[in-house]
Amino acid sequence: MEMNETVRHVWPAVLAGVVALLYVWVGFAANGWDRVWGLAGGLVIVVAVVVARRSFTAAIVLLIIGALPLAVGTWWSILTPVLAILALILGFAAIRHISQGQPVNS
Repeated sequence: MEMNETVRHVWPAVLAGVVALLYVWVGFAANGWDRVWGLAGGLVIVVAVVVARRSFTAAIVLLIIGALPLAVGTWWSILTPVLAILALILGFAAIRHISQGQPVNS
């Protein structure tokens, strides 16, 4: 079975969205600043993928801002640094696919 171009183009964004949902889930389970970083981080990761249509650089900056604070704040956990790495890898792939899929003149 061969993957068509539409699925290949959308797949990284879907996976980045799943990681963003996991960030929100961690945020709901956390307390204090970790809760804020988890909830806000998940939202900012999704916003980064959406912003990729307009600006590659802004999307990358938002992705980093969304992924790193929770991982740094909870560095002793294995889950959040791994989620941050996944968010950066999958988010970068999604942003790259989205930004390359746009016409040059838009």
